[in-house]
Amino acid sequence: MTTDFPLPILMVLLNECFPVDKNELEALLKEQLNPNVSVVGDLNGESGMVVTWNDISYAVMSIDQPIPKDTFDVALKTSQGLKDGKGLVDSHQAHLIISPLNGTNNQLKAIFTALGVMTLADVLAEKASPLGFYWSNSEVLADKQQFANYTGKAGEAIAGFNQKMPNALYGLPATYWAGLRMISPDRKTQFGAITKGLDAITGFEIQIEPYPSTPAEVAKHLFSMVSYILANGPIFKEGNTIGIEQDKNFRMNFAPAKPGLPARWVMKLEAVCAAS
Repeated sequence: MTTDFPLPILMVLLNECFPVDKNELEALLKEQLNPNVSVVGDLNGESGMVVTWNDISYAVMSIDQPIPKDTFDVALKTSQGLKDGKGLVDSHQAHLIISPLNGTNNQLKAIFTALGVMTLADVLAEKASPLGFYWSNSEVLADKQQFANYTGKAGEAIAGFNQKMPNALYGLPATYWAGLRMISPDRKTQFGAITKGLDAITGFEIQIEPYPSTPAEVAKHLFSMVSYILANGPIFKEGNTIGIEQDKNFRMNFAPAKPGLPARWVMKLEAVCAAS
């Protein structure tokens, strides 16, 4: 039996509580997305709303209080390109939560579902005046402009995929959907890393075992592998050798999930090839 991937959860940081009116929300989504969108819930949205779009149902909840600040401890240290994350966290007074209701164990459907979460947030942003967008699976915080860029590129990637353009899915927001955690036995000469939150899209994380390198090199390799997987699907096999650059070969081994650690594909440096 294959287990469903974790559900993607997006939290939208707001200046003030956004009053979700069922009829207004449905009219907005029908206009912006598709006439067949449906919204179910109380008229004033006190118990949250369920939005069904493209046969996928999403919960939308408006919370009249800020997210606890310690939630963002990791995000403020690791979110790439974030200029004033602390300001976003300190100033927000309310938030929206958007998440699908049903899981999947199919990577392509998970990608479409994650894009659906982002698109709903992007449409609601026209009315809610958000400060920032926190992808809780990866613990990555983005400001308004970053999120708009991520969503736009993801939409272009899916449109290209639907038009059967080669390599279109390489445009998906790898650094937003997958966080990165460094691993180092000495914090000086050997570095590795593991993704955080990629399992919501693929069902597994990717880990590079520490080897003589730099944090920047490891991050580059890891996100390259994330983009590769998002574009090509879960094509690894036990014992596969993956070449990164021209002189490094990594052997792939699957590590099943255990308490506190999701299933993951582990990349271990096997050989450094002599330069020709």
